[in-house]
Parts: sequence; structure tokens; C-alpha cells
Amino acid sequence: MKRLLLLVLVLPSFMMAQEKIGNKIYKYGEVYHSIQGSTLISFDNAKAKTMSKTLEYFSDAGAKNIKSYTSLFLPGTDVSEDTFINTLEKNNIQTLIIVDIIDASEASMTRTTASAFSTVNQKRENSISSNNNGWSAKAKGKSTASSASFSTTKNANYVTELNLRLTIFTKNDGFSTPVAVVEGRATNESPDTTSDQMARRILRRMVKALDKQRAF
Repeated sequence: MKRLLLLVLVLPSFMMAQEKIGNKIYKYGEVYHSIQGSTLISFDNAKAKTMSKTLEYFSDAGAKNIKSYTSLFLPGTDVSEDTFINTLEKNNIQTLIIVDIIDASEASMTRTTASAFSTVNQKRENSISSNNNGWSAKAKGKSTASSASFSTTKNANYVTELNLRLTIFTKNDGFSTPVAVVEGRATNESPDTTSDQMARRILRRMVKALDKQRAF
């Protein structure tokens, strides 16, 4: 696994012909029929929802028997290359896809939250008076109102641009070298949008582009 990840990191993309295949999606190499048979996807930075959605995107596009890396290997464990390859062989994995975050830009903004509240205090006064029938008591109400407001200010960091790389390996060459690479990016102007949401946006575009390129 370490060797595969190293190949992804040092992949000389500049030596391949780049081709735009979607909205902010580019490919290197040949993706046609590159995703065949049982497929394993690794995306270390993905949260549970993003990983689940990633499997869903690929499955809907036609990937067969799609699995996540954590379904075969425990998260955080160090797996030797021999164990990794043997596990892929045992589970009849034909295609390996590794997704990485290759770049991210952040911005900071100051957010102010204002709050207001009001209170009403009521005071009761009792009075006693006499009449032909004897003594009687009366109660009078007196109320006062007050209001106040306050605001809090804090700095918020958020991702403004996210770049993902999707690398495809196949069993045909023993998962030794990538057969294709797809890169995509998304921009964001809202501090309420998370990097995980941006990653899902990019992955949807990637899978859509792969489908159009007949990768499945």
C-alpha cells in the first residue's frame, strides 16, 4: 500500500497529456474501460457520509461490487505491501481507486451574531376598603418592561478551493502503476460550506465525467 501511495504522490502528471472531461475535471492517461470488475476505493480524508456517497456515485454509474478500503482493512493499521496485495487477491479486486486531497485554500472571516431579549415584571398591590356590606379587598396590577441586546464576534476559517486527485490502478499489471488519473476542483464562497461537502461535489463531477468517458 505504501508503494502505491508513493506512486500517487510522485506521479509525473506533467508527462501525460491533459484533457478536460467535465466541469473543472481533467484526466491524464486512458480512462476508457479502466474500472472493471470488483472495485476498491480508498479515500483517507473522507468522513463517513462522504465515503458512503462516493460508493453510491460509483455504484450508480456502473462500478461492480464496489467496496471501501475500510471494509477490508482496519483504519489506522499499518498494512504491509504483501498483505495488501494478498487481501486484494483474496477478495478478487480488479480495480483500485485512490482519492487524495492534493491542495486546499482557506480564508478567514469575522462573523457577528446579535441577540435580543425582553422581560416583563408585574407587581400586584392589594387595597382594603369598607362599604355597606362590610370590608372588601381589591388588587391592582402594575407592570414594568425592560429589554437588552448583545452580540458576539468570532473568526471563522473555511475552505475556498479544494482539489482532489483520483488515481486508478488495475490488476492487469499487479496494481503496480496508475493507468489513469482524474483531477478536479471546486470553489466556494460560503463559510457554511464544509470541505466534505465540496469533496462530494467534486466526486459527483468526476464520476459523471468517467461515465461519459465509458470508464465502467
